[in-house]
Amino acid sequence: MTAPSPTDMALYWNEALSDDLLSFFTGRIKCQEAAADLTQETFLRFQQFIQTTPPNNARALAFCIAVNLATDYQRKMKVRQKVMVDGEAGASRRPSDAQTLPDTGPERIVMARQQLQLVYTALEELPVDCRNAFIMHSIEGLTQTQIAARLEVSQVKVYRLLIKAMSHCQLRLNAQNEPRT
Repeated sequence: MTAPSPTDMALYWNEALSDDLLSFFTGRIKCQEAAADLTQETFLRFQQFIQTTPPNNARALAFCIAVNLATDYQRKMKVRQKVMVDGEAGASRRPSDAQTLPDTGPERIVMARQQLQLVYTALEELPVDCRNAFIMHSIEGLTQTQIAARLEVSQVKVYRLLIKAMSHCQLRLNAQNEPRT
């Protein structure tokens, strides 16, 4: 099918639909500029779609596209906000690391591998229940309550096991990083 002519496009898209979409976006994402951008993006995707398939219900198609765009936008903003918050928290926790370690390159890769090997060695030195609790929490992402149920111990015991494991690993890492005299 050929591209719709401007007059054909007027059959499907009009100013009232555009205004309704703008109101929908503004209400949903609470940002006038982003709402205008998403309305324009809806128009472009709508126009692209009707070039191959004329819609039975143009309004429904436009709002279907709009809902998807709004959902994508909200997800993107949530991720962007989380990254910014995590980035600020990470930067405030360890400013010295950011200053002393190169961001990329073979040196950084070698250092990371060495630190990982130190953690593996430190974990092997721990008692089995302590090591298992640490792995369940750090790698499997289980909560302390879930770990307590699996190990059949109290939550307080799990907390102590995790503290012991983290402290032991941190001691090993710190011992390796101290300058030798």
